[in-house]
Amino acid sequence: MRYLFTFFLLLFSFVLKSQVGSINISVFDEFSKKPLEAIVKIQKRSDSISGIGRIQLDNIPSGSYTFEISSENYNTSYLYDINIIPNQNLSYSVGLNKSEIKSIQEVLITKKTYKTTAESPVSLRNITSEEIQKNAGSNRDISRAILSFPGVGSTATFRNDLFIRGGSSAENKFYIDGIEVPIINHFQTQGASGGPRGIITVDFIKDVDFYSGAFPAKRNGALSSLFEFNLKEARKDKLGYKAIVGLDDLQLMMDGPLSKDQSWSGLFSVRKSNLQLLFKAIGLPFLPSYYDATFKVSKKYKSGDELYFIGLGAIDKFEFNTDAKKTLSNLTLIDRLPVAPQWNYTFGAGYRHLVDNGNWLFTISRNMLDNQATKYYRNIETPENLLFDYNSQEGENKIRIDRNFMLGDFVFSAGTNFNYAKYTNNSTIKSVNQSGLSFDQINSDLKVFQYGFYVQSAHKFFDNKVQLSLGTRFDASTYSQQTDNPFDQFSPRFSLNYKFADRWAFNFNTGIYHALPAYTALGLKLNDVLVNRKTLKYIQNIHYVAGLEYNGKDNLRLTMEGYYKKYKNYPFSLRNQISLANIGADFGVVGSEPLDSRGFGETYGIEFLAQKRTLNNFYGILAYTFGYSKFSDGVGNLLPSSWDSRHILSVSAGKVLPRNWNFSARFRLQSGLPETPYDLIRSASVPIWNINNGPLQDFAKLNSLRGNVAHQLDLRTEKKWVFKKWQFTAYLDIINVYGSKTASNLPVVNLQRDNNDNGVIQNPNASPADQNYLLEVGSQDNNMPIPYFGFIFEF
Repeated sequence: MRYLFTFFLLLFSFVLKSQVGSINISVFDEFSKKPLEAIVKIQKRSDSISGIGRIQLDNIPSGSYTFEISSENYNTSYLYDINIIPNQNLSYSVGLNKSEIKSIQEVLITKKTYKTTAESPVSLRNITSEEIQKNAGSNRDISRAILSFPGVGSTATFRNDLFIRGGSSAENKFYIDGIEVPIINHFQTQGASGGPRGIITVDFIKDVDFYSGAFPAKRNGALSSLFEFNLKEARKDKLGYKAIVGLDDLQLMMDGPLSKDQSWSGLFSVRKSNLQLLFKAIGLPFLPSYYDATFKVSKKYKSGDELYFIGLGAIDKFEFNTDAKKTLSNLTLIDRLPVAPQWNYTFGAGYRHLVDNGNWLFTISRNMLDNQATKYYRNIETPENLLFDYNSQEGENKIRIDRNFMLGDFVFSAGTNFNYAKYTNNSTIKSVNQSGLSFDQINSDLKVFQYGFYVQSAHKFFDNKVQLSLGTRFDASTYSQQTDNPFDQFSPRFSLNYKFADRWAFNFNTGIYHALPAYTALGLKLNDVLVNRKTLKYIQNIHYVAGLEYNGKDNLRLTMEGYYKKYKNYPFSLRNQISLANIGADFGVVGSEPLDSRGFGETYGIEFLAQKRTLNNFYGILAYTFGYSKFSDGVGNLLPSSWDSRHILSVSAGKVLPRNWNFSARFRLQSGLPETPYDLIRSASVPIWNINNGPLQDFAKLNSLRGNVAHQLDLRTEKKWVFKKWQFTAYLDIINVYGSKTASNLPVVNLQRDNNDNGVIQNPNASPADQNYLLEVGSQDNNMPIPYFGFIFEF
């Protein structure tokens, strides 16, 4: 042990402060994608370098830097908090937008710290890979980092179920470099978007554009949020390697050139879960494990054209921790959770072709989800105890064509998309609902074709003080006569940006958005009949958003936005008489039941954001949201939805300290979410409990209770050691430091058990149909602190 300690002491003592790295920055016109002549300057240093298209900066001492990129007649842009690693040549790309020309003699060049677009002057936030990795509580997961922004709520500390501005977690869409990726979380809730752990490799992300409204017309199906992931470029000098050995997973990465002329390059990652070891150590009753892989291979042509291939996939497994402490909460989770193996993948290719007036982008992709789940009563695997055996697959083949061009001073984008999908479901399911017991034998084989097309334009008026954007899209599907007319899904949108002072702007957007219900709902087939074909329509959502924006000195941004969203044609459960807008924040499946489209709702609120990107080694975000979310019940009354959190507060801050230390913290507070009480009398029935495996919610009292105020403090610290040809980082991320009370205020309910662990029947002499169990009612366990620590090796 003494010799091992001496070895590490000597190893870390050989830190050479003079170790240097380099960075390669591609600079292009954001609209046309053509290379630009530009100047790159490192902030707080006097030296700068110019070049055309690709600019190389060499011999930069290792450390964190912000790079300023400028070009004549273009708005200045920045790369923030780039970590220069010894003996590595990093690659980044930056698109610049043309500046506002007041006259032939006068050009106003502005420095744009925060991203907005003509289509989305409101509700657009941008977060870089470096900001994600430094964010306390995110543990390098984008879905958790987004919780620092306004309008974003969550349901549990260990899951990525995001509800945005009062909409359900099923209303979010995700794209990577223009290719749609339906699944970004392990253990995906089919028919929604949540899960306990993200799949996307954060080290490969350049930045993420997060839209909570004002969605561009080229993207279909988004109702509450849109995530545009932009991947970084691979390094140009040689193959580089990175390894992360963490308490939660083990990950290996490689990037670099794949050909002698460096025109081919690639990013590659594989990851193996250690999460089951962590969950077992802290005593959780379920042990998830996973594998995932990500890659991007690209070819850059001398003409500026680019061909690229993207792939990511995951395999998820699940088992119970029978050694967990037998608390009432743990026993209840083991009784209710299914064994649910799952796998998924997305493969895609894109080709960007530059022309004299703009560019073309062609993409083609395929994605697949295989979802299985089995559950036996009390986990005793005998035929008579089988509650459900679920086997489902959904696959999609997609083609997109996008074109950017100009007509005079008007900027246009137009395009089309096609999607051929196949959904199968061969399952046996026993369930209990508000109207009684159900025994479904599902045998689904749905094939459906979807298509859409769009056009959008933008122009500036009144000496460039006013910018307007107008667009629309049409969508249709061959699913039924209610979905096959694209004019029924006419989706216009309008945006306004008015700069009434040097640092102030008024922004406005309104739009109509449509989304086809989930395949689980569309494809439900019982007795050889597609049950929902005649009743389901496209979900419609109308947005109104307005706000003020202030861009101050020292990277300070203040925004205030008010929003109103009105829903129509929301899928509605005929068995439980509730809108599916209330479902989606748990393991399992959403939508595989008889439905119609009677649901409607509205959400509205106001958001405040104060954000300061890194300056003088300090960064921070303060976000507050006050809002309402209401959806209809069975008789058409608007009730608080499951996402109706009145107040959401998030405060995040960090400091870069000397000797390569970084410390960050985040505090989040969210007022209690509505909850539906249990019907304990009905739940106690032996026939009902033996199928439901737990208490029943009384949907006649939908969301009539409130959960606890949820709050938690997350901390993160990391330290870097820089060596001659590599870099070593140690990090510690503690989620929910003080172990706050669980957000749910519902009791934990299970059976009173005899010495043989069987449920105690209070009236054993009654007929089997009339027998009732004795129930044990207790309180929820507190959430516990979850520590994540690990080591990062970069070569």
